[in-house]
Amino acid sequence: MREFSIFDDFEEEVVVIDRNYRILYANNKYAKDLGYTSREEVIGKECFRISHYRDEPCDGECHPCPLKEIEKTGRAVHVIHTHYTHDKSEFPVEICAYPLKEGSVLQIIKSIKDDKEKYYLFSLSQRLSSISQLALGVAHQINTPLNIIYTCAQMLERESGEKEEIVKIKEAVCACKDYINKLLLMVRNSKERSLVDIKKAAEDCIDLLRIYAEEKGVIIEKQLTHCGFVLGSEADVRHVITNLLVNAIQVSDRGQKVYVRTDANDGYAVVEVQDEGPGIDPEELNKIFLPFYQGKNRKSSDGCGLGLSIVESILRDMGGSVYVDSSPGKGSRFVVKFPLL
Repeated sequence: MREFSIFDDFEEEVVVIDRNYRILYANNKYAKDLGYTSREEVIGKECFRISHYRDEPCDGECHPCPLKEIEKTGRAVHVIHTHYTHDKSEFPVEICAYPLKEGSVLQIIKSIKDDKEKYYLFSLSQRLSSISQLALGVAHQINTPLNIIYTCAQMLERESGEKEEIVKIKEAVCACKDYINKLLLMVRNSKERSLVDIKKAAEDCIDLLRIYAEEKGVIIEKQLTHCGFVLGSEADVRHVITNLLVNAIQVSDRGQKVYVRTDANDGYAVVEVQDEGPGIDPEELNKIFLPFYQGKNRKSSDGCGLGLSIVESILRDMGGSVYVDSSPGKGSRFVVKFPLL
């Protein structure tokens, strides 16, 4: 395509794809990086077969299809993928895709293998996606025997009447199923949008972490009021609250308290998580939301310093915000705001 000849010797990969996923144009860099001797070998082929060795278009959180994403919004998109060379060696890439006329898409593709931060975030997202899929599978597998146990308990109850042991079995099964349902809300597809009850999300996150807090000797006190609904990802909202709670528990000493409050204020649902830990030095306050930053008062070696960075990113995408009030020796108070409908 002569109109794209300006990209022939461009230093980044450039490819144009039509609405049927066929490659209309590819520059020399694209063909070379994927292990082909000339770009004519890829033109006319389906992009997912050339760069991914797939039999169908890309999908899912790890490999969202730029064409599909643009079809949804009509705007340019930015995604991270793993591409495969002709000999099936893999390398991570950053794709900036732009809509063109008649449904085609122009993609500018850059390798991020040497970009430590982006590569780490991409690797992390893939691992988290794999863990989520595993959790979903395990949860559904566990639900089946739990349903059988509950049904058998009901049959025993009908035959021998209501007994304390049978009631305890039914209560234990219900408790297990409740935990599974809460976990499923944490790991389901973060692109799904729904009405999220902030108070209930906070309650569920506290319930999931209560045993962890008890093991640490930390007391969680809650003051939760109904603060309305937000439109967003249930998994993302719960991720934000859970991250702040885990951080507060980790920095607390045995016998200290973590306070959780919900409220509505000026068009926002507000969630506060406050601890009695060591606090944060003033010079660190403007660094804690940076990727990979780990504070001096960190007690646990778990994690990689991405938690608060991800929290801020989620809130920014939702039109919300996060604020921290802290000083050494006086603990920290994180205030999160979600825009109400």
